[in-house]
Amino acid sequence: MIGSNILNQILMQYNISDAKADLIRYNENMTYCIDGKYLLRIHKSKPGLKIMHLDNNVDLIKRRENEIRFLLHLAANGFNVQAPIKNINDKFVTVHDNGTVATMLTWIPGRTPTEADLTDQFGYDLGKMLGRMHRAAKGYYANEVINYDQELCRKLISIFTIYYNDNKLNRKYFESISNALELIGDKLKQSEPIYLHSDLSLSNILITEKGLVPIDFSLFGYSSPMLDFGSVFCFVNGESCRENIINGYKDVTGVVVNESEIAYYVSLEIILGIVLHMELWLGEEWFAKRLPEWCSNNFDQLAL
Repeated sequence: MIGSNILNQILMQYNISDAKADLIRYNENMTYCIDGKYLLRIHKSKPGLKIMHLDNNVDLIKRRENEIRFLLHLAANGFNVQAPIKNINDKFVTVHDNGTVATMLTWIPGRTPTEADLTDQFGYDLGKMLGRMHRAAKGYYANEVINYDQELCRKLISIFTIYYNDNKLNRKYFESISNALELIGDKLKQSEPIYLHSDLSLSNILITEKGLVPIDFSLFGYSSPMLDFGSVFCFVNGESCRENIINGYKDVTGVVVNESEIAYYVSLEIILGIVLHMELWLGEEWFAKRLPEWCSNNFDQLAL
């Protein structure tokens, strides 16, 4: 965790003192609500969370600068996102003396969806949000972001090979994951990539007075637009709601989405979640039960 002295020193870089800082969550970042006006992200991942598995040797500061540029690009193209805040040195990325990296965004009032919100109308609105976001992303370019591509799939196979060799993953599950990553990599090689969110869990979507708003672009990257569908479909299981997501997307972009193709990206999102959290989930009873279900119901199905 970050001590209160460091937190206050970072806030002073935004000319904020005596602020109420409420820790919201701690995963790939430590995220604070500051006086109900700002969202402060201290880019220090939770111990055991292996963000470096996705980094592709991308410098942390460069990645955060590119994320900010992406948010500014989306906003300039009419898409509703949190606005980045500059520090007293006129920079969007703050680096503390001890190397801690932080960014500040505006706070958007709203709430995250619950299962009760996953209606057909919500699905349609979510599909339209995805379409508008992908449309607004056109024209953006950055050469230092996470590439969710065939090369990353190969890297992930090598990481799971280490877990297998260390007897942390049995042969059956290792082969299931590896075979799925081979198939996913082939699919990614055939896709036309765009810059996208890549981590659209329900906790990263806000219901606001102005509609649905995606938040937390910290894992944004370059990949098939279907990757965003994969993350959404991991949490939206209702057939009718899913159909309406696809319809809403089509009405905005004109693109007809093949739902069977999304299965590859649902599997990739699950595997990404596993590789990021493997050290934290190993030994958990729920994970020991869930992993064979993922292998049988998701990964192995790609080969059929």
